[in-house]
Amino acid sequence: MKIKVSGVNMDVGQSLTQYVLEHLEKAVKKYFEKAVSGEAHFVKDGHLFKVTLTINEGVRGGIAVKSDAEAGDAYGAFNEACEKSAKQLRRYKRRIKNYRRNGGGLKAVEPNYNAIDAMKYVLPPLNHNVFEEMENEETEEQLDDSHKIIAEKTTLIEELSVDEAIMKMDLTNLPALVFINGKNKKLNVVYHRRDGNISWIDPQV
Repeated sequence: MKIKVSGVNMDVGQSLTQYVLEHLEKAVKKYFEKAVSGEAHFVKDGHLFKVTLTINEGVRGGIAVKSDAEAGDAYGAFNEACEKSAKQLRRYKRRIKNYRRNGGGLKAVEPNYNAIDAMKYVLPPLNHNVFEEMENEETEEQLDDSHKIIAEKTTLIEELSVDEAIMKMDLTNLPALVFINGKNKKLNVVYHRRDGNISWIDPQV
């Protein structure tokens, strides 16, 4: 597995880099032997070290994993994030194998792989009261300014079963996931509720 180690406001150094290379691959390969790429991105923020781990990010049709953590030292942050990734993979180990066996994954045959290419945009948070602005004559201009795009990237809306969608949402540490329901071919959404349950939206039109 090819692993990239990078840092912001800090020098990751040879010792930390080697530690990440050895431990991340060992933790991932135990449950996900087909993983091909990984990245550990460290950021020093004051006295805290934050790290984001991504496995197979951007691999078309593959299983991706994402986790993050922070601690008073870089090694502690990495260890916590690495354990999160291992727990995620351990939880879904059987489903990952079934997903690959049923045609998903890195070696999926293109004609049997259904997905829609899409763009994912990052917008700044709303820093105003939308309802008050609806009564303001400058509403349109203000709303346009508040929705400026600050980042964008390509993504896929994949055809999945509901179980697969929930698995992929959890593995990539996302609050929600849009997917094509494999049974009815409609756009569906799954998301985490505040009460700990998962909601599934399936349009009836």
